[in-house]
Amino acid sequence: MEWRPPTREHQDRLMKSRVALVTGGGSGIGAGVAQELASLGHQVAVLDRVIEAAGEVADQIRASGGTAVAVRADVSDPVEVAQAVDEVTAALGPVGILVNNAGFAKDNMVLDMPLDDWDAVVATHLRGSFLMLKATAPAMREAGWGRIVNISSISALGDDDRVNYVAAKAGLEGFTRAAALDLAPCGITVNAVGPGVVHTGMTTVSAARAGRTLEQHLELQAKTIPVGRIGTPHDIARAVLFFAAEDADFVTGQVIYVSGGPHG
Repeated sequence: MEWRPPTREHQDRLMKSRVALVTGGGSGIGAGVAQELASLGHQVAVLDRVIEAAGEVADQIRASGGTAVAVRADVSDPVEVAQAVDEVTAALGPVGILVNNAGFAKDNMVLDMPLDDWDAVVATHLRGSFLMLKATAPAMREAGWGRIVNISSISALGDDDRVNYVAAKAGLEGFTRAAALDLAPCGITVNAVGPGVVHTGMTTVSAARAGRTLEQHLELQAKTIPVGRIGTPHDIARAVLFFAAEDADFVTGQVIYVSGGPHG
């Protein structure tokens, strides 16, 4: 097919504002994703279990001239998820872009892993992503357009002393591929971004678990990354923006690792 310059109509379509919902948006990668989506003119719902954190990010977006609302929910609770999506829809309209980012770590060696820690991590990362998709995808299907981006991790490829987190992220990647097949006929794409080492609040926890100061931990981690630096939330957000783009409709069921080097 011969390449042709984009028409004005096409350019206008690519700038269309959508309603974007980011879970775990009150800090770290989620906050970076919410801010980047808002910078492109999307209306953003910042969802977090800690409403104060979500509110701070929403305030920052509004102070920069964007549109944002803060919503509280535990993504593993179907009642809270349904209420949150109803609240977002009433405030901004139907969700067109969903970013499943909510998650946390409770690391331990497999034989020492408490069942409660296994259940809590899997419930948030995997069950939560399923519930959020179930709550938002019907409106996307009705509109004939939708973008779902799941935040995985290079840990999905295997990591020691965090079997619950690894299993949840590996499951999330399988969920991504399967949901992509189901929803492709509806005009909805489903993809995943797998961050490598990114400096967030969880980095401090990882440093403490390794018996290092944060500075020591970051220095050691940077030496293992081919590009020679630690990632930032905005590095991950830019990959999310690619999957969420209006003209990314031929890319679905994919996992891209954003880690400063090759993985997979």
